[in-house]
Order: sequence, then structure tokens, then C-alpha cells
Amino acid sequence: MFYYRSQYHQMLKQAEERQAVIYRLSQQIQAVSDLDAKHTEELTNAKAEIDKLHDAVRAGTKRLRVKAVCHESNATTAKSRHDEATTQLSEAARPDYFRLREMMIDNEKQTEYLQQYIKVIIKK
Repeated sequence: MFYYRSQYHQMLKQAEERQAVIYRLSQQIQAVSDLDAKHTEELTNAKAEIDKLHDAVRAGTKRLRVKAVCHESNATTAKSRHDEATTQLSEAARPDYFRLREMMIDNEKQTEYLQQYIKVIIKK
């Protein structure tokens, strides 16, 4: 009789340990799910903002300006009014610019996600 009672307590202890592991894993799964939802929403919003800006530039309601240093040529021609115009990206280069912005946002958000994952899940 003592043997069965001891075995019962041992199995009960194992069941409680397993239940604790299941509970801890379910908490981690929920934390990862929350983290994923948060960062997916941030990434979606950032991409929507880039698309909105791209559409505004394409429609002409906004202009795309790139800060750059342009060296003055040594040509001895007379300056015209067109020489003073603001330098802009060519039509062909604009999609590349927006694609680069999107890639930068993707990388930034992925890095933030991984940092949060390490902080929330791994270090727990």
C-alpha cells in the first residue's frame, strides 16, 4: 500500500511539473503572438506611409527632395535661370528611392522585432 501511495505522489508531482511547463509555454506563445501583432501592424503602417508618399510624389502634390552636394562645374558659360533650379531625382530613379526606403523600414522593423523577442522571450 505504501508503494502505491508513493508512486501516486510521484506521478502527481510529475503531472504538476508538466502542467507548469505547459502554462509557461502558453505564456511564451501568447507573448510571441502579441509581439508579432504589434510589429506587423507597425510595419504595415510604415509601408502604407511610404506608399502614400510615393503616390503623392507621382501625382505631383508633393515633391521629392534629396539633400546632396553638387560641385560647381568650371565651365565658363553664362548662368541661366535653369541652372538655379532644384536638383531632383529622375523619373526612373524615383521608384528605386522608394524601394530603398521600404527596404530600410523592413530591416529596421525586423531588427526591432528581434530585439524585443530576445528581451521578452529569450531572457525570461
